[in-house]
Amino acid sequence: MTGFQSRLAKSIYFAFTALIIIAPALYNRYPLMYFDSGAYMEMAVNFEPSFHRALGYPLLIRLTGLLVSNWPIILVQGIVLSVLLYKILSPLVERSKLMWLHFATVVLLSFSSAMSWYAAQLMPDIWTLIMVLAIGGLIVNRSLSVPWLIAYGLILFFALLTHLSHIPLVFLLLVSVATIHFVSKKHLFQFSRKAWITLVIPFLLAAITFPSFNALYGYGFRFSLASNAFITANLGEMGILKMYLDENCDQPQTRLCAIKDSLPLETSGYLWDPNGPVQSHLEGWAGANEEYAPIVKDFTTKPRYMKWFVLSAVKATFRQMFQIEIGSGLQYAYGKGSSPYWPMQAHFKQELNEYLTSVQNKGDKLPLDFFRIINYSSLALSLLLIGWAVLQRKLTSDMAALLVLFIFAYMFNAAITGVLANVYERLQVRLLPLIQFFAILVYINLIRSRVGATES
Repeated sequence: MTGFQSRLAKSIYFAFTALIIIAPALYNRYPLMYFDSGAYMEMAVNFEPSFHRALGYPLLIRLTGLLVSNWPIILVQGIVLSVLLYKILSPLVERSKLMWLHFATVVLLSFSSAMSWYAAQLMPDIWTLIMVLAIGGLIVNRSLSVPWLIAYGLILFFALLTHLSHIPLVFLLLVSVATIHFVSKKHLFQFSRKAWITLVIPFLLAAITFPSFNALYGYGFRFSLASNAFITANLGEMGILKMYLDENCDQPQTRLCAIKDSLPLETSGYLWDPNGPVQSHLEGWAGANEEYAPIVKDFTTKPRYMKWFVLSAVKATFRQMFQIEIGSGLQYAYGKGSSPYWPMQAHFKQELNEYLTSVQNKGDKLPLDFFRIINYSSLALSLLLIGWAVLQRKLTSDMAALLVLFIFAYMFNAAITGVLANVYERLQVRLLPLIQFFAILVYINLIRSRVGATES
């Protein structure tokens, strides 16, 4: 087989495995939708800063589908996941068995974890998983060619842009990995200089791109346009905003004082309810964000309120870590009048019939209950296998590094989203497949060790 034929065969193979990964979209007959999908489609067309959406995912929708179709971005998500899984497996298994083990891994993760339900969805959450897998690929592949390093860099850059939580998440991961790297005297996380550059440059570029994009449209050189609104809403869900207002509303400084005895119980009531504090604000998101700035400042600078905030943040982080139910928001039909319907009707008319006649829009017809049971079962088995391997010290140095990375990513994601956004399964389950994937790696390593021992 010539070089061209080999590359063509691999391309066909990765396209096929990508179709397995996005199987829920194929079953649905259209990409799965969430309430926020409509805002991302609209932003892909207008491409202007949003108070509550990052620019990366609309950019990817625009670049891949050219505002004609939503299928290309879903296929890209499947292909990128398949390739990243392949690259992590490559140095850990025998070359002769790589393709079969990769195929088995794709099938297992697609049908026993949350991976496919996120990959098949027109939402940026799958890019959190993609981002962590890309970092994992750089950990275990220490002799990547320049083209592959560039590919990893591009994947990381676009992944960083897809969600505002990704910048602090990767920052914490880089600091943690670097610290362990030097404390362990380079025995763990054996990154080459090229790998570090591949990690750091996309991070710096993405960190500059967010505020630059906002400044370009006259919103100032600011990372987020609505951080105060989101944090204040979460303070309300935590239950400590009411306590703060009771102590500080003797000299009213916010409209929240007028409703302090009837505050919404959840962040959605603050942010998305048409009659809520943000949506009904006379100056909209911008006005609410500026008005709530003193509240956020007090909670992050004054010792009395910092104690409340830290305790609530710890509780929110632990609660977020145990959000494991797949299918959040997918149980609803998003037909006429819904948020995704309007941009579909206005900008993606050629796919409107596909969208309206999808299984999801027939109402509660997706087999979510069945796959939730499968997910719970595979999680239990995975945790048992991983726990046994750790206690029996069956992990290689590379696998130990991956496990530490995955644990840090899962914990940091819980802390960032649980504290700065809200405790919600969609924001945490996006990294849940890391557990099942690592269990597969453990099983492959155990089989490989047994075969080696038998042969010797």
